[in-house]
Amino acid sequence: MRAISGLDCGKQGEHMAHSKKHTVIVGAKRTPVLKARGKWHNVSAIDLGAAVIGRLLKGKVPEPDQVIMGTFANPREWLNPAKAACATAGFEHLNAFTVNTVCNSGLVAAIIGDAFIKAGAEDCVMAGGMENLLSLSDKEILSLLRDPQTGEMTWHAGDWCARTYGISRKDQDDLAVESYKRARTAYRRFAFGEEIVPFRGQGVDEEPFWKVNEEMIRGAELVEGCETITALNASKNAGGAAAVMMTNQKTCGKYGLEPLAYIVSCSSVALGGDWKKFTIAPPFAILEAIGKAKLYMEDIDFFFINTAFGSVTIHASRELGMPLEKINPNGDAVSIGHPIGASGAKLLVEAVWALKKLNKRHAVISLCNAPGEAAAMVIKNAMF
Repeated sequence: MRAISGLDCGKQGEHMAHSKKHTVIVGAKRTPVLKARGKWHNVSAIDLGAAVIGRLLKGKVPEPDQVIMGTFANPREWLNPAKAACATAGFEHLNAFTVNTVCNSGLVAAIIGDAFIKAGAEDCVMAGGMENLLSLSDKEILSLLRDPQTGEMTWHAGDWCARTYGISRKDQDDLAVESYKRARTAYRRFAFGEEIVPFRGQGVDEEPFWKVNEEMIRGAELVEGCETITALNASKNAGGAAAVMMTNQKTCGKYGLEPLAYIVSCSSVALGGDWKKFTIAPPFAILEAIGKAKLYMEDIDFFFINTAFGSVTIHASRELGMPLEKINPNGDAVSIGHPIGASGAKLLVEAVWALKKLNKRHAVISLCNAPGEAAAMVIKNAMF
């Protein structure tokens, strides 16, 4: 793939005139991303999901026709974790179903919700994700992160991407150092104040406040079998939940809801061959989503790309010809954490509020997922 500065997509103004056809995001909330295993090991993903569902349903809002929640670890004590989260929040009468597309689960839930509304099948949908990897044993986590066909771990894919595309350990360490700096700066300017729902007394993400510094990042040992990946320049196992409330234009007006953002377009791509290609899939999904939106690369103010590994984000930046300054302005999964099934929804919630707070117009959210896939979504600030 070559770097692309723009797409020949026709008249942008004509597209913007039809923004009233877009799905409206009227609520966007998430829990803090949890990292302290000793503190949160006995917390269920259901409880995290319920915290977000309950918060989004406070006040004069319509009850959703469907609740769609993504999760990867999929708590085995529940047949339908999304329904269990609704019941735990006090809304057991709601229709709900669960999505599992690994890292993309939370974003795919929102993509499905958008499709329901655009098709006229539903007027209001809540969609998001929930996960708590901290509740799993090391053996269970290793089992989740190992490809059953090859026996390789996900970090071997991140390392393959780095070695194949000339991304050094230093490149990834540099990104990790910058990631922690951005996350801590974001807290100093209260970037997350309106999006976080406190969970059991925890009101902030835990990882940015740990004493991780540049010396520790650059001195970390390599993960076994890797030439560039360490535990400190890759994403952190975590817990969390996030969701958005979305409606059609009629329902938004009927209830007097404030539009936060519009969903402009969505895409998903699949690459054949080596399963490790999921690490290079996001640029394909991003370009497809921007093309569907009839926008240019230059029209996108921020890219929220899940940093499962630093190599994934650096590769996407280079392939898109997009400076890292426009990617993950508030930190990423290295400095905040990667609650797998919730990460896509967490990035979507973050993107909604970043556009609003920084008075920007468009953002792209994208995540890769094994084997060999990625999804993307373009959203627009409702103020424009």
